[in-house]
Amino acid sequence: MSRLNMNWRPMLAVVVGCGLVGGGALSAQFEAVDAAPTARERLLKLLNAGKRVEEDGCARARAAMAKVAPLDGLSLLPPPGEEPLDFVSETDVLHYSLDIEVDLVGKWIGGSNVMTVRVVEPAVSTFEIRVSDAFALPALAVNGNAVSYSRTDSATIEVTLDRTYGVGEEFDLYIEYAGNPKNGGFGSIEFTTHNGHPIAWTLSEAWYAYTWWPAKDVNTDKATADLRFTVPTDFAVASQGLLQSITDLGNGKHQYHWKTDYQTATYLFSFAITNYTEFSDSFVYDNYTMPVDFFIFAEDDNSNNRALLGKLVPMLGVMSDLYGIYPFVNEKYGIAQFEWGGGMEHQTITSQSSFSEWLSAHELGHSWFGDMITCATWHDIWLNEGFATYSEALWMEFRNGQNQGALHSYMDGRRPRSVNGSCYVYDISSMNRIFSGDFSYRKPAWVLHGLRHVVGDDVFFDIIAAYRAKYEYGSAITDELIAVAEDVWGDDLNWFFDTWIYGIGAPEYRYAWEQNTVNGRTFVEVYLQQTQSGSYPNFPMPMDVVTRVGSAETLQVVWNDEDAEHLLFEVAEPIDGLTLDPDEWILETGKSVGTFVEGPPKIVGIRPIVNGKGNTVRVTIDFHKDVIVEAGDCSLVGDKTGPVNLTVDYRADVRCAYLLFDGALPTDSYVLVIGDSIVDVNSGQALDGELDAFRWGDTGVLPSGNGLAGGAAVLRFNAVLTKPGQGNKDRRVDALSAGRP
Repeated sequence: MSRLNMNWRPMLAVVVGCGLVGGGALSAQFEAVDAAPTARERLLKLLNAGKRVEEDGCARARAAMAKVAPLDGLSLLPPPGEEPLDFVSETDVLHYSLDIEVDLVGKWIGGSNVMTVRVVEPAVSTFEIRVSDAFALPALAVNGNAVSYSRTDSATIEVTLDRTYGVGEEFDLYIEYAGNPKNGGFGSIEFTTHNGHPIAWTLSEAWYAYTWWPAKDVNTDKATADLRFTVPTDFAVASQGLLQSITDLGNGKHQYHWKTDYQTATYLFSFAITNYTEFSDSFVYDNYTMPVDFFIFAEDDNSNNRALLGKLVPMLGVMSDLYGIYPFVNEKYGIAQFEWGGGMEHQTITSQSSFSEWLSAHELGHSWFGDMITCATWHDIWLNEGFATYSEALWMEFRNGQNQGALHSYMDGRRPRSVNGSCYVYDISSMNRIFSGDFSYRKPAWVLHGLRHVVGDDVFFDIIAAYRAKYEYGSAITDELIAVAEDVWGDDLNWFFDTWIYGIGAPEYRYAWEQNTVNGRTFVEVYLQQTQSGSYPNFPMPMDVVTRVGSAETLQVVWNDEDAEHLLFEVAEPIDGLTLDPDEWILETGKSVGTFVEGPPKIVGIRPIVNGKGNTVRVTIDFHKDVIVEAGDCSLVGDKTGPVNLTVDYRADVRCAYLLFDGALPTDSYVLVIGDSIVDVNSGQALDGELDAFRWGDTGVLPSGNGLAGGAAVLRFNAVLTKPGQGNKDRRVDALSAGRP
């Protein structure tokens, strides 16, 4: 349709560099230790066991048995899908055979529905159906045997079956009904006019199918259908699947028979009836040729609308390229015009009030997200609407090749007006909240936009392909998409989804920077703050930083996960300027330049010094700022040798500390600790020295630190003492070897 503070951070094992000492990696002889593992294996174990992860930190409790706000005089009713689990899971509806007459003038419906049902739980003797009390129910039968029912509320009846059915058995439930339907929701069934001509149409989302036909009405129970509609011969009927026949019944009436063999959620069945102008196009893709059918009002049949509708075929091609072949290619795609202000993704035949490019792209995107894969609960509506909204942007990006400028421009126009809510809908008692433009459409589209940049284009579309492969023609919840994304990405993504989907808000950034040159190397230090409301969480994200020298730009990617931190990286030469997230992949509420605040010193190089025989005689440590360092600030301990006596020679002019030993180090494996008792000469801030802090991508472990003052550097290396006469004649440093503890 178109209308938390995290205390945990992901940690990756540190990868040892291969020799370059200050360009981000440790010297090959050294290795950081004690990198924390990720939580991905634990999460996937739970998901693979069929459990839903319910973390206190995310407050993911489902709002079971929430009540729907009364609309159009309807009583409060439990939303379908939120009933006790036994009702949802004990049966599987296989097929509907709906045969009704629609009186557009009398605003009346009458006919029957036959539901073919398979039992999936033992000992089923009753069956619940959603059907409005506006209808008389003159006859019900199971396998031809008359049965009784009792009404449990204004939308639900419980049918007593003719016997108890066991697992795997099937029964056909026949139900006759007739009456003047009561409207609900956004206009679940409407009888109105266009240009003086009668029109009847349905829009069942979210759970209002019962207002015009009897069905089980649970998103997780999809079915195929034969759909027959008897109407005056002046009118055409648009509905699901392929048209099987139009039969003249005499007396000025004819019957349309539509049939779909694709699994369809109850709310995605529909009809639209009026004196349509009909025309068709064809979608050809690979070895498929599919009709694209249009049902529009005669008064709107003009060259402009025809041109807009003509974009549907290339849209189908672009989205099939991105998402895989259109999922209902063996039947059709189409648009039926109706009077509601917007669009509704009825499966294989979208209902739209107009034919604007963005609306058509949105509703077509739903064919994959909403129709093919349906949100299993209304808590997860963002899975439908977020993907459909992002499909608008992807169409703008790819409609003429690829133009990321068009993508970013379009996304800028899809910014939510408010971010003070979560994409996940905790309270589904309000239709307005479920279909919030800000929280179910625009913000989720931005979340997908951000995810795409986090994982990269190839992985992003691989995630979509894997999501489709696992859940096509079925349903999914948020955690199931997350599990697929993590499996394709190869690591934990809870840090992303917990804040962006289950949490509220969005970041606001303030930043400042300065640069300094040390011993011929230039470093840029960025002071980055997240200044959003205190009621919003911190948003861990990789952040693009683009530096500029003249007209040349260079991209750096830093990891930001603190309310205020100092991020350091090396550049080839002094820079003229710096911009954060210039392409705006991250949804933020503001981004401003502030005042630079001095940060802690960081280590920018660690390397061994060897003599001509390849024996380790000292270690040098480079800092990016002037520090106070003494022998007691560092320690070196061999596994066999024990503590090593050392002294420190610090040279302030090059900001380098030399760790000096009594002689060449004996053969052993050593742990070197560079303590955070080392402090900045000017500010007194403690060393930011961690080497196992999380980094984004393959950026190495240097410069050190997590952006905050305090934290020692801990690393291990091996030394081999070369005996006299066994020295390396070429004096290459090969006497030391990196090895994990």
